[in-house]
Amino acid sequence: MKLKIFILFGLLYFSTLLNAQTDFRPGYIINLNGDTIYGKINYQGNLLMGTLCKFRDKENIELKYLPNEITAFRFIDSKYYVSRVINETPVFLEYLIKGKVNIYYMRDNNGDHYYLDKEGFQLAEITYKEGFKTINDNTILYRSKEHIELLNTYMQDAPEFQSRIQSIKKPEHKSLIKLAADYHTAVCDGEKCIIYEKKQPFIKVNLEGVMGVVNFENLEPIYDKYYLQSGIIAHIWIPSSNEKIFLKTGILYSLYEQYGGKEDQIFVPIHLGYMAPSTFRIRPSFSVGLLSPSYSAGVVTHINKKINLGIQSWLNFDQTKYFFLFPDRLNNFSILGNLYIEL
Repeated sequence: MKLKIFILFGLLYFSTLLNAQTDFRPGYIINLNGDTIYGKINYQGNLLMGTLCKFRDKENIELKYLPNEITAFRFIDSKYYVSRVINETPVFLEYLIKGKVNIYYMRDNNGDHYYLDKEGFQLAEITYKEGFKTINDNTILYRSKEHIELLNTYMQDAPEFQSRIQSIKKPEHKSLIKLAADYHTAVCDGEKCIIYEKKQPFIKVNLEGVMGVVNFENLEPIYDKYYLQSGIIAHIWIPSSNEKIFLKTGILYSLYEQYGGKEDQIFVPIHLGYMAPSTFRIRPSFSVGLLSPSYSAGVVTHINKKINLGIQSWLNFDQTKYFFLFPDRLNNFSILGNLYIEL
């Protein structure tokens, strides 16, 4: 009983710890005087990046900057943000590409926004709307085309791009950056554009091998015994969407004895998980089941750039008759050592 209470409190502790985490990465700010100051910047989601820059200088003093207090900030060899005024409100825009036409990005509570500017033109939003409309009793998908007209205006000195612009159904990172880069090459002689947008693979899979002990709380007469459990778990990311949230699945296998015979137990978790980023020396993680009341928590530490060692625990509950994700009584719990490999 004491072990189960310890594991449960451990899960609660890790979930609280993850919510309070920060992720400071090497970078610099450019102040209003044009001075570049190096330090570390808190890497947050796109929603928060547009409103606040949390910076630690070389003395590890943490400072907070609003968009009207600095000119720009950048993570080393990665994302770059500049201060601009949108609808009379100062914001940080992510600088995707610098060239003959510049492309910027921001996310707020209303969704994704893209902007472009060019010498002789004002900063303008690439507006886009979609939804359903009913015409003659038929419901159809509506997509606005204002972005096509705007892009044609800003790239009118390269008329050969008009048909390509016409094919852009919806403004997105990949299509806009590629379009702006090719346009820059077409109209500039020898001068290269700069792509600041961080390149990410579409999907990323990391693997971990686990081995330890499991206790089957609901199986008599073996509830007070521990059995070997091992398995392979995959962490599946879409980095362009989120670098910390992942799908966690795999196989956990154990063999136990009951009433004089041996029984196999195979568990295939389908979890949504969070792990602290690789910039942390010690990386706690937490996950919750999507199809059953199941939870896991653990911690790993770097051995080298790709190899991590750690420990984790799993709690699996029987579901209630009211809702399949509500836990009833404890089914089994395990404590496992793990070797986590970043591919």
